[in-house]
Amino acid sequence: MIRRWNRKGLTILDTLIVLCLIGILIGVVILKYQRVAREAQEVALKTGLSNIRTSITLFRMLNGRNPVSLQELIEKNVMLPARIENGPYTGSIFKRKYLLQQAIDAKGNILDSFGNPFIYNSVQAEVRSSTKGCETW
Repeated sequence: MIRRWNRKGLTILDTLIVLCLIGILIGVVILKYQRVAREAQEVALKTGLSNIRTSITLFRMLNGRNPVSLQELIEKNVMLPARIENGPYTGSIFKRKYLLQQAIDAKGNILDSFGNPFIYNSVQAEVRSSTKGCETW
């Protein structure tokens, strides 16, 4: 003889199992998100370093010296001829800053994607991050 219980709801054990599974899933998602977020910040840092280094090289080519500070790249304009053939801008000059749209702290230092200031050596024209683990990039 088979007994069938007329169950109308979940038992405490069923509820605990479901809560444990939900907790495990949330933990896995949070760990994955943190790793992806860190990787995105690292990619942004590498891109920022590349942009600053390119701006330093352009500054040196046009001015014959290294910039005194990274702030000089934000403040000074670069004027170059536009090389668009048969267009409305042929023969014109465009004027922009060496570095555009940088995050800056209260002291005027350029910040990396982790919120730490870049370290700049004006003698050797080297720029690096002060973020732990990223100093040698």
